This record gives sequence, structure tokens and C-alpha cells, in this order.
Amino acid sequence: MHYLYKIKIQLLKMKIKLLIAIAFLSITSFGQLTGKVPGLNITKPVTVNDTVIKVVYKNNKISKNPPAVFFNSKLVSFDLLKTINPESIATVNVIKRDTIIDSVKYYGQLYIQGKITNNHNYMSLNEFKLKYISPSDNFPVFQIDGNIVDNDYDTCLVDEKYILKVIVTPIENTKQKIKIDFINLLTKSAKNIEESNQIIIR
Repeated sequence: MHYLYKIKIQLLKMKIKLLIAIAFLSITSFGQLTGKVPGLNITKPVTVNDTVIKVVYKNNKISKNPPAVFFNSKLVSFDLLKTINPESIATVNVIKRDTIIDSVKYYGQLYIQGKITNNHNYMSLNEFKLKYISPSDNFPVFQIDGNIVDNDYDTCLVDEKYILKVIVTPIENTKQKIKIDFINLLTKSAKNIEESNQIIIR
């Protein structure tokens, strides 16, 4: 279920997470709430004496019904929004109409127009890896601000100039035949910059 809305932003000075929340509030929320009774969600307090181990399966996807994201008229991965500098966005349009592209159905459309500036450089994750990461036989697993990227590394774009730091964590377990490089891209978000400065001061 959708609300009909259209957002036009000339100077975007908000955090990209807020943009995501606005863009998908009416695209996803009501469909997910169908059949649920509104009310308080009351859970039992956790104590040291609990005998049942709670297992949580974390789902990194924003929605089970993702929209088609277009950046400068080009279809891109949703993960671009995680590394794009909000200051580089000129306009944003959200359209409720569903679309099918290459046999894939997208629920809604998000059009982002970037400013004409040299303050960004978009590249795929694999291109980023070739440029910055030392060669390794380990299987790469990309993260953006700690969140695992589960999209195609050849089509998933990141803004190179909005990356603050890259943390590579090799994991090798010979017995389990596991050889992985976790490659965590930290963006130049206010939170990351503040935490980085605190570490330097200490």
C-alpha cells in the first residue's frame, strides 16, 4: 500500500538515514503492518538467570519490497545511499508506481539527481577493492559502516570521496576451510568523524 507523495529537495542537509526513512515510510510500512493489531509491545526483562538463549537473525535489507533507485538517471544499488554525501544531492523524487526492470519487480521508484561537482567519485566495490586493498586469496565480504553488503559488488556503487577509513579484518579457519576478508568502509558521517577524533585524542 502506498501514499501518493513527491519530494523535491534542492539543498539536502540532513543525514542520509533520515532520507531513507522519509522515502520508504509510505512505500513499505503499511504493507508490513497489515493484519497487525496496534498496541504496546511488552517483552519480559532479560536477567542473568535466564536459561533460554535467544537467537536473532539479523536482516540487513531495508525492505522485502525494495524500490528501484536511479542516480543521475542510472539504475544503481540501494547501497549507494549508504556512502553518498548528502551535500552532493541536488533533488530527490519519490514515485509510488511499481516497475519491472530485467524481469525484476521494484516496488516504487526513487530518483536522485546529483549536483554537478567534482567533489565525488563513484565506483563499484570491486573497483574500490582493486584500487585500495592489498591482493588476497581470501573471499571478500564488504561492509558499509558495519552493515554487510549483500548486493553485486560489480554494480554496487560507493562515493570514493565520502569514505573516511577502510578496516580490513582477515578471518582464516583452516579446519572449517574459512578464508574471508571483512572489508568495512567507514563513511565520513558526523558520528564516524567524531568517534575517529576521540580515538586520536586518547
